[in-house]
This record gives sequence, structure tokens and C-alpha cells, in this order.
Amino acid sequence: MGRKTYDILGKYLRERNVIVFSNNPDFRVSTPNAKVVHSMLEIQQYIEDRNENYVIGGAMIYRLLMQYVTKLYVTEVKKGSRGPKITVSRTHPDLVKRLFEKEVTEIADGTVEIKSSCREAGSRSKIAVYSHDENVDPVGACVGVNGSRVNNVVEDLNGEKIDIICWDENPAIFIKNALSPSEVIAVDVDLNEKSAFVVVPDYQLSLAIGKKGQNARLAAKLTGYKIDIKSESQAEEMGYFSEENDDYEEPEQEEAFDNIDDIVDGSYEESLEQQDAEEVKEDEE
Repeated sequence: MGRKTYDILGKYLRERNVIVFSNNPDFRVSTPNAKVVHSMLEIQQYIEDRNENYVIGGAMIYRLLMQYVTKLYVTEVKKGSRGPKITVSRTHPDLVKRLFEKEVTEIADGTVEIKSSCREAGSRSKIAVYSHDENVDPVGACVGVNGSRVNNVVEDLNGEKIDIICWDENPAIFIKNALSPSEVIAVDVDLNEKSAFVVVPDYQLSLAIGKKGQNARLAAKLTGYKIDIKSESQAEEMGYFSEENDDYEEPEQEEAFDNIDDIVDGSYEESLEQQDAEEVKEDEE
């Protein structure tokens, strides 16, 4: 525990009456405003007698300290000559998955599954989620009421943006979702080559590719497909929409995106789209 944390905790305890719970009858504390108790009944009686606000030692102090703890992902544990050697990371892609497991009860109990994830640490992450219960919206569960759950994860990652999309067993729909927040007109998938040809509206081309190609790059990592993105006018010039070419598949609209506005005050996806559009505009200027 660092000196700063000690100072914060000390100030916190000095300003409050504290009850410390201990199973040891001989346990004592030197803090003037602290009272040691040995049963929940004793805690209740002590508070009622004084009619004051108290902090229950263990749980409340732990939660206070956790506000100042940096969350890390353990990548390796080795036995060394001086004891265990633990390697940790803040940039590992699985850190995002573990943070969502902590925040989202539906992920922790297996109702919602993170099927795929990718990350460019410090900048942006994408996760693809799937619900094993048709009554549970996987995107909405991860976003939370008014964005509370995803905002907690974003805060843990120091403001890193997170795209949450629906996983689908149909590669065309999955790729369409992965390119969020951009709109997609058509997706033509080559299963043998693990590649996809994607057509987007002309005004959405920059958004689909992303700043310095980030959105397209993350979508490719998330889906495992090489993705070639063209604007609608470029596709027309190539003869893609001619009568002879009727192979392409236009993905269906995912229902989860329609429901997200009912869960969040203002669409989380629209917010990300607006941020991306502003960044792309600044980058072009």
C-alpha cells in the first residue's frame, strides 16, 4: 500500500466513527473514534444507542481502498529462487474480458458469453457477445442501465473506448456488426479464403475504416477475416451491383441494436459513432 493510499485512508477514518469487527476477543485498536465489536448484534445495539452514522470496518474500508488499486491481468506465474515470480499486464486483451466478468452478472453466471475480443490498448477495444437466453439482450446486459456497467470498465481502462457488438454464427452478419458504428450495405464472404468484401455508404467510408484504419483493423481481428471495404460508388464502378453479380448477401439488422435505446439514455453506439466521426474529421483536416 503506497503512502498516498495510507493518507487517504487515514483522513477517511479520522472523519468518521468506525466499527471494527473481530472474532478475536483480545483485539484492540488505538484509533480514538473506533469501537471494536465481536458480533453483529453488538454492532446493531451500538449504533442504535448512539444514533450516529458508522462505517463497518472490513467491507467498507476494502471498497474504499479498491478505488485506488490498479487492476492488472496475471499472464504468468513462475517459481523463482526468491519465491514466485508473477508477470502482470495492463495491455493484455483478456483484461477487458475479466473486467466485464466482474461487472456483468450475466457473463459471470454464463447467460452471456464473450465469444471474441480484440484490443489496441489505451485506444479502443471490441468485444463480441452472445446470449444463451433469448430473453436477455447481450449488448444491453454489458452496457447496463444508463451505461453504468460499460462506463465502469472504461474507467478502469482510463477512458479506453469499447465497442460491444452481437456475435453471430453467420459470418456476413458478424462482420457487419464488427464494423460498428459504421453502417453496412452488403457483405460478400469467401469462406475458403477467410475474406470478405464489404460495401458501405459513401459518407460512411471514413467511419468504417476508422482513424488510421483502426476500426477495420479491429474488425478483422475480431472476426478472423480479411476485410476489403469499398464505398457504394466504388462498388458500382466495379460492377458489383450489376445483374450478373447476385452472389452478395445483405446482412440482416440485429435486433439488439434496436433495443439498446430502451436500456441506455441515448444510444451508446450512436455516441461512439459521433466520437469516431469527429476524430476522422480532425484527422482529415
